[in-house]
Amino acid sequence: MATQALVSSSLSSSVETARQISGASPLQFPIGSSRKGFFVVRAASTPPVKLGADRPLWFASKQSLAYLDGSLPGDYGFDPLGLSDPEGPGGFIEPKWLAYGEVINGRYAMLGAIGAIAPEILGKAGLIPPETALPWFRTGVIPPAGTYNYWADPYTLFAFEMALMGFAEHRRFQDWAKPGSMGKQYFLGFEKYLGGSGEPAYPGGPLFNPLGFGKDEKSLKDLKLKEVKNGRLAMLAILGYFIQGLVTGVGPYQNLLDHLADPFNNNVLTNLKFH
Repeated sequence: MATQALVSSSLSSSVETARQISGASPLQFPIGSSRKGFFVVRAASTPPVKLGADRPLWFASKQSLAYLDGSLPGDYGFDPLGLSDPEGPGGFIEPKWLAYGEVINGRYAMLGAIGAIAPEILGKAGLIPPETALPWFRTGVIPPAGTYNYWADPYTLFAFEMALMGFAEHRRFQDWAKPGSMGKQYFLGFEKYLGGSGEPAYPGGPLFNPLGFGKDEKSLKDLKLKEVKNGRLAMLAILGYFIQGLVTGVGPYQNLLDHLADPFNNNVLTNLKFH
């Protein structure tokens, strides 16, 4: 009897606990009734799945996942320095500005990675004059290392490029701070194409998306992810160009040709004198 009472008490407690958790109606039994007790379980609403919760993670931490929810293209929770944490060490920089900056710098890097190596390739193929088939650091982008005068000496050219880039960057920042504002400022008749889409990183329109890519949400999302991935790869490539130029004194294409010709004596270890 004692055992039966203990089991009955435990079962009643479990049922009551389940009722409280599920929000079921209270158990009511008529006095003296032998009717078996039952309870109705109300289906609780399924908690919303966090955006990007099923994405692969790269060295993500509990802290980084608190603010990196997968809504940004290429977001895999990787932020070891907490730069995108609005309350962490990167809090003095607007997280949205960091995400925007990554996209813009990735685009510059993709253009730069091609532009830096193209003269070498075209020169080796005999498609451009030898005097212009220069490694990227000899073209005047670094004035002291420049060996070719175009329409001006390397220092004048560098100053002119900085002025043009400063103007373009200033207008880009204005559009980021106030999306659509560039479509309201006169700009030689092009202002009607500079109104943007409301999303500064992806202005669209005939100037910035002439082929009309990303017409539906799914394809646009895929293109954004591919752009970020290739932009990150290009930024690493540009870093590699800089290191190769400093260490070997030749351009990246010549580095590749030297390695293919003699891989055992022309590689990372031998170039850094780790042999």
